[in-house]
Amino acid sequence: MSFRNLPFYILLFFSLGANAQRENYLKLPDQNVTLYYEDEGSGNPIIFIPGWTMTTRFFSKQKEYFSKQYRFITFDPRGQGESQKTSVGNSYDVHAQDLAEFIKLLKLKNVVLVGWSSGCITMFEYLKQFGTGNIKQVFFIDETPKWVGDMDFEWVYGNFDDYRSSLLGLTRSRTRDAAGTVNWMLQNPVSDNDKKWMVNDMLKTPNHVALSLYIDGLAADYIDVVKNTETPSRSAFFLRDSWYGKASLWLNKEAPFFNTVAITSHAMFWEKPKEFNDLLMGYLKK
Repeated sequence: MSFRNLPFYILLFFSLGANAQRENYLKLPDQNVTLYYEDEGSGNPIIFIPGWTMTTRFFSKQKEYFSKQYRFITFDPRGQGESQKTSVGNSYDVHAQDLAEFIKLLKLKNVVLVGWSSGCITMFEYLKQFGTGNIKQVFFIDETPKWVGDMDFEWVYGNFDDYRSSLLGLTRSRTRDAAGTVNWMLQNPVSDNDKKWMVNDMLKTPNHVALSLYIDGLAADYIDVVKNTETPSRSAFFLRDSWYGKASLWLNKEAPFFNTVAITSHAMFWEKPKEFNDLLMGYLKK
């Protein structure tokens, strides 16, 4: 290589790097937002949707496993992670519209959707707005279709009084709130390094976006969607042990076409990836 051509090769190197990075972003013209996404493997598409303020990085232990047999796709919802931050559209009905356009632009068919926590709300909204025509299976990881209600008769997280402290914490200290969320969602303590990146990733969501999505989830009620949607076969709710009994009883009564699967924690897929991945693969292959 001639040193006279060195500037050319330097320019080429950075150009290729920039192009590779751009390939991880998709502009949704109808929604006027750009989403960061990861896309690896080939075959039937399976989309993993992160929860509230979470990012694609939380599914890093699923990428290698599922991309061997499927087209593994995950993305940061608008306002989260590396995706565009917007002053409007920070609600789950819009997130569902983003998902629909994302699927359309990537020309995906017979899609498997896997939502985690509030990522399931995006899926509930998608089913409500767009149905199941292009959906092969749906999997919900540890999320109820209604957050607030009567705990004696409904499968819910709690009543409004249970949310007072979390709402105050969200408005007063995002860092402390994020650290508390990490502690809550895992069965065992994580290393300082893991906790640091998790909290930092969650804090990539601006305060106004985090609060808007939280309130939207708090006010939502998708019980009718879960009960009445014509659900694809072999779909399932993955439910943590602490509420598996109550949740599975409710689902068996109100939505018996769903399978129910016990998992050890809210984020078992990260904490015990081999066990979780094998569980999910079992339903994909049944």
